Amino acid sequence: MARILLGEADPDVRRLLVHLLEGLGHEVVVLAGPPGVAPRADLMLLEPASPSCVAHARRARQLQPSLPIICVSILPEDAGFLALGPIDYLAKPFAIDDLRDAVDRALDHSQQAA
Repeated sequence: MARILLGEADPDVRRLLVHLLEGLGHEVVVLAGPPGVAPRADLMLLEPASPSCVAHARRARQLQPSLPIICVSILPEDAGFLALGPIDYLAKPFAIDDLRDAVDRALDHSQQAA
């Protein structure tokens, strides 16, 4: 089980992602409000169209430089966001298998880097 920080502006998509990730056995911490001190995590999953999500990613990178980030978006890959160091990009809509595979790859990458 991994602790996953989730930044998603759309409440319906956020609820769905929490449900799916918890169904895969992970603990999910939803990021809300302005970035503060987020708990240590194994992975960050976020939607980059929201300015608050990008701010959370920047703050997380300051506190945990090697934290893997998965970008989940309906938008094409954004070079500005990619500069924050996401290791994967998941295009909406996606299948549960795609989400599981992206999370597994990110966690494997994180373990290999440690």
